[in-house]
Amino acid sequence: MSSYEVYPFFSFDIQNIVKGVQLSEKKKVLDIPALYVVTMTVFCGKLLCCRCSVMGGISAEPLSWRKNQLRLDGLKSLFLELTLLKRLFVSFVRWIGYDLGISPNQVTIGRLLCFVPGWLIWYYRYELAARFSCPWQVMGVIAILIVGTVIAFDIVDGALARETGQVSDEGKILDPLVDKVITYSTLGLFLPYIVKPIFYLLLFLDICSTFMRGSQGRGANQFGKRKAFSQNVAKLFFGLAALFSLPAFNLVGNLLLGLAAVLASMSVGIRAVPPKWWAMMQMVVPQLITLCNVLCGILAIWLAAHGHFALGAVSVLTAMLFDLGDGAVARKLGVSSNFGKRFDTIADMVSFGLAPAVLAVAVNDWRPLALALGAGYFLATIIRLYDYGRSKDITPAGFFRGLPSPAGAWLVVASVLFPVPWLSMLVMIVAAVLMCLFVVNWIHFNQIIFSLTPLEIFFCFALGLLLVVLARTPEVFAAGPIVIYAFSPKWRKPHRV
Repeated sequence: MSSYEVYPFFSFDIQNIVKGVQLSEKKKVLDIPALYVVTMTVFCGKLLCCRCSVMGGISAEPLSWRKNQLRLDGLKSLFLELTLLKRLFVSFVRWIGYDLGISPNQVTIGRLLCFVPGWLIWYYRYELAARFSCPWQVMGVIAILIVGTVIAFDIVDGALARETGQVSDEGKILDPLVDKVITYSTLGLFLPYIVKPIFYLLLFLDICSTFMRGSQGRGANQFGKRKAFSQNVAKLFFGLAALFSLPAFNLVGNLLLGLAAVLASMSVGIRAVPPKWWAMMQMVVPQLITLCNVLCGILAIWLAAHGHFALGAVSVLTAMLFDLGDGAVARKLGVSSNFGKRFDTIADMVSFGLAPAVLAVAVNDWRPLALALGAGYFLATIIRLYDYGRSKDITPAGFFRGLPSPAGAWLVVASVLFPVPWLSMLVMIVAAVLMCLFVVNWIHFNQIIFSLTPLEIFFCFALGLLLVVLARTPEVFAAGPIVIYAFSPKWRKPHRV
């Protein structure tokens, strides 16, 4: 019983299309035109910010941009209900395996053979551009497209092995080995822009993981898969930084590689722990991630005291990643404890209260006014964390009452990166007020990451680039996304039942 509300010019006969897709599902045959229309409806609906719902009947109701929340629940439910992308992907995998007769190991080797031309095109992009009389960026884009396609096919060989029952010990060794060659050959192109300790630590952990996978005969765990995703996105940012001369993207790439190193450490740790010990270790893993959060906050304070403000800001942003990770890991493992909750609160006080305040005060030469405002910001963080523990049951699901403390810390450390020191004092006041503004609801970070609209992504990048141009400092690009998030309650509001 799927229907939705869209703009009048999208009110074609969707019921027949849905019936056609459902009928094709029963026959195990793909109705490509119907799937295409529904997929394009989802995309266009998201792009035009149409309102969607899952209810009876079909109607068309134009929306006001200012007064109505972006609601795509209906089309998302329809999209998940029909699992269009999954069906298309499975059909593609079956076509490769059954119709073309290609084995998973052949796909893996083919990925490596196709990667070589892409790598060479990037390495010799200037010479090739001169040879063909075109901008070198054209060659760079071609290389990124080739390598990106090779990386995307990483999910095909594994899916093909499971679909056709061709899982083999050789494939379990060959696939991660080819992945490592592709990953580190690509990262080697950007080595001058990568933080060397992170690169070598990640390389060491990946080598350990590959040998352990081969000896244990086990596939990649969830931490390993997320590590690979973080690495691939980091490579994209390094490539875009080189193509469009955006040094700020190198910072994002290094942050993602740092996250990948953390995830790789967890992946290797899980493999190293014997199965009989893992039940006991489950309670410890989230606490270790929270400990990393605290250590990043302490490191930020030390860096601020020694005048390394940019590195201090990076430490606070890294603490945010650990803060997202400890809760997610605890939920994934199904573990919870009062100690863990209190430890997480203390970690947030240090990393998102004390550390940003010290950074802002230090950048203002420890002036009395800055000290007073820093103390006020720290107090506001404590109040915000206290209210969070007290009001979780009455806050709408997926939302915070008041600006979350990590977002307040992001605002403050982003202002520290500007060449105008007094700006950080002003931002501390604004962040403290927003954190204590309990009548306004901000959406969870983990909710908004996977539901960003194209318009929100555009404004995050546009504002970040505008700030870079105005401040003439690449690092201030980090302020763009958090400013958009600070204004997000204007259009992202809790559902009213």
